[in-house]
Amino acid sequence: MALPHEKERSDSQEFSPVGTWALLCLIAAAMVAAWLFLYFGVFLPRGTVH
Repeated sequence: MALPHEKERSDSQEFSPVGTWALLCLIAAAMVAAWLFLYFGVFLPRGTVH
């Protein structure tokens, strides 16, 4: 005999974690944008190491 909470748990495992992937992609895009800003906006204008 299956308990009601076991059915709810099995139903929730059928859906893909779309929100998690969206958040992951958003954070990854923000990190790439920050890295590009640092590289092109801060490091390259300062020139080479002397």
